[in-house]
Amino acid sequence: MSIETVKQNSLLASGFGLAVLGTTCCALPIVLVSLGFGSVVASVVSALPWLGWLSGYKAITFAVTALVLVYSWWRLAVIRRDLDADHCSISDGRRLQWQTRILIASSVIFVAAVFAAYALLPITRWLEQTGA
Repeated sequence: MSIETVKQNSLLASGFGLAVLGTTCCALPIVLVSLGFGSVVASVVSALPWLGWLSGYKAITFAVTALVLVYSWWRLAVIRRDLDADHCSISDGRRLQWQTRILIASSVIFVAAVFAAYALLPITRWLEQTGA
């Protein structure tokens, strides 16, 4: 395994991990409380107190996650361009497909977490005011 492959895989893992972490600190509690599982949120926060601290710094968490995901997409584009010029092997093509799928999943999780953390409450308040 080359050093480039290790760098690519570590970037993907960190992007995915940060996206899941952003969901855990901000979006998951909102969804659970909305579904009536407030006691689950209270239990999780009491068992993992760092989640409460992390949700206080959600802007930093989301900014770091966005930077890692943008950098991962950029690296994937550069690698894809270089491999296309070199006529990549089948194993490289499969690896790129999996990396692309993982990046897409990470990006979707990130967008859902940002939506839940920042847009869900204003939308709910607006809907309550309009009587919908």
